[in-house]
Amino acid sequence: MLVDMPGAPATDDIELGRQIIEFANLVRHDTYEIYTRLDDEQTERQLMAGRLNLLYRDRRAHALTALLMEREARMSQEA
Repeated sequence: MLVDMPGAPATDDIELGRQIIEFANLVRHDTYEIYTRLDDEQTERQLMAGRLNLLYRDRRAHALTALLMEREARMSQEA
């Protein structure tokens, strides 16, 4: 249908095959890039979750340290 139209691109089987191969390579590259970014995000989320868990486990120790520092400051002011 496009062959008879003026200004229509002239494509033959070889050119069409080349375009299909280029398109397939582009899709493959884009898919690889998307999955790489997803893996990076997953790794980043795992690191953040680990840090959050560490802070959660240490919260009692941090609270105790804060109380001790406040007591020490109060005692030094009284002295």
